[in-house]
Amino acid sequence: MKKIILHPLKGIELETKATLEFGTSKIEIIKSLGKPSSGNDKQMFYDDLELRIDLDNSENIEFIEFIYGPFPEKTEIELYGIDPFKTNSSDLIELLTENNNGEIDLSEEPYCFAFLESSIGIYRDSCESDIDEMITELKENGEYSENEEWVLADKEKAKYFWTVGLGKKDYYK
Repeated sequence: MKKIILHPLKGIELETKATLEFGTSKIEIIKSLGKPSSGNDKQMFYDDLELRIDLDNSENIEFIEFIYGPFPEKTEIELYGIDPFKTNSSDLIELLTENNNGEIDLSEEPYCFAFLESSIGIYRDSCESDIDEMITELKENGEYSENEEWVLADKEKAKYFWTVGLGKKDYYK
C-alpha cells in the first residue's frame, strides 16, 4: 500500500517524499507523477494512487480527491494522524469539525460535509440509517435472506465516508 499524507490547505505528501501542493502546474504534476491514467483539461486521474486532481483555469492544482474509499486497494491515506477511510463517520466528522475552526456546509448532510475553513470535503452515497430502512423493507417483503450478503456489505460500507477531498484555501466558499 502506498502511504499518502494529506496536509489541509497545502497539498499531499507521497511516501516517496514527493509533494503536490495547491497551485502546482499540470506540467509539474506530470514531471512528478508521470502521465495520468486518464483525464481531460480540468481533471487528472491517477489510478495507482486512487486519486483525482482538479485543475483551475490556469491548469494548476485546486483540488485533490481520494475516490476509492472506504476500502482502497492500493493506498493508505493519513489526515490529522488517522486514516479517514478506517475511521467511522461520526468520529471523522468530529475530528474534522475540531480542526476546521469555522463554518461547515451541512446542506447535503448526512451524505456530504464541506468544512469551509480547512477546505476538506467528505462524501458517502448512503449512511447506516438508509441501510437499516432497506433491511426493514426487505424483511417486510420476505426478501431479506436472499439479499443478506450484499445488504450487510453495504451496511459495513455505510459506516465510513467514501471520498475525501482537499481543496485550496476557500475552495468550498
